[in-house]
Amino acid sequence: MSAAALQLVRDKGHRNVAVSEIAALAETSEPTVYYHFPAKEHLLIAALQQHDDENIRARGAEAGAIAEMGDRAEVGVQRTNYARLYNELAGAAADPDHPANEFFRQRWARSVEVVAADIRRLQGLGNVPDHVEPEVAAHLLLAAWEGLQLQWMQGPPFDIRMLIEANIRAILGPEALD
Repeated sequence: MSAAALQLVRDKGHRNVAVSEIAALAETSEPTVYYHFPAKEHLLIAALQQHDDENIRARGAEAGAIAEMGDRAEVGVQRTNYARLYNELAGAAADPDHPANEFFRQRWARSVEVVAADIRRLQGLGNVPDHVEPEVAAHLLLAAWEGLQLQWMQGPPFDIRMLIEANIRAILGPEALD
């Protein structure tokens, strides 16, 4: 059901998707969807999780996360419908009682873990100075990415890849992307 929800969100936007459409695409009934997801919002959170399952690196496969950031940011803003859902739920999740709060807390923790692991790898290669704190730098890189994505979505568009990569070099050093 989450894969069907994600596909429809990407195609139509989360505000234009009905639970009945998700049920039809998932080849199940609307009551079955509501049995597993008490509200449409929970289903949309599951769609975000589905996206992450398809796109966030597995443990042990963190190498290259830094080098791909610019490209992934560039592709990400082109997925306008998904990005709108992500930004809307990310803002709502600032409320600790919101159903998306736990998803975003776990997502941030995993993203920081992936980026910090790649920073440590780059330090081992001599591409990032040893004085850089991997977790601190990971938070800064990810926060800039989120902020730039939000700015891009609100317009006017700009070269997000260039800014992401400039930020990487500013935080990790000029050889971080070599």
